[in-house]
Amino acid sequence: MRAFDIQGDEVTFTPEFLAVPEFNAIWSADKSKSKGKAIRELSFIVFMYDERAHNPYIGMSEDLREDVLSSDLLDGKDYRKDEKIVAGIKKLKQLLETTSTRLLVAAQVAADKLAGWFNKVDFDLVDDHGKQRYSASELARNLKDVGNIVKSLKELEKQVRKEQADDGTARGGAEIGMFELVS
Repeated sequence: MRAFDIQGDEVTFTPEFLAVPEFNAIWSADKSKSKGKAIRELSFIVFMYDERAHNPYIGMSEDLREDVLSSDLLDGKDYRKDEKIVAGIKKLKQLLETTSTRLLVAAQVAADKLAGWFNKVDFDLVDDHGKQRYSASELARNLKDVGNIVKSLKELEKQVRKEQADDGTARGGAEIGMFELVS
């Protein structure tokens, strides 16, 4: 589902996007003619969590992206206090989730746990029987496999991006613009 278009210097949200109750609640809550607050809040949600190519903030880490977007779009206010925005975030994550994205997130969590294991390696630690808890050969074997893990993660990330841009259509059959395709 494509969320927005840029027409001139204005962001406009697609009717399909605004038909989703959580996004419509944000839109409807802004009683102003310009809908400036709603546009900023919906833009925050989309730019925070939609990782497709049209997102200019996506290269930032999630924490930095949240700070910058909060400053750029929400005047630095703490968006978490607004239940409509929290509901919108939850809905967008649901709409963007696929089997591939779930697998990617799970693989990234597992890789982080593996990194934690490497951080815990201490050759001076011994078990209850006085045997060394970590061996150099075990560490070497695991280090050898890390390159393959990183390569596999990158390939899975690439597959997820391709899935999002597959055949010029998004899930639900919506068209993806030529500037939204991921290479």
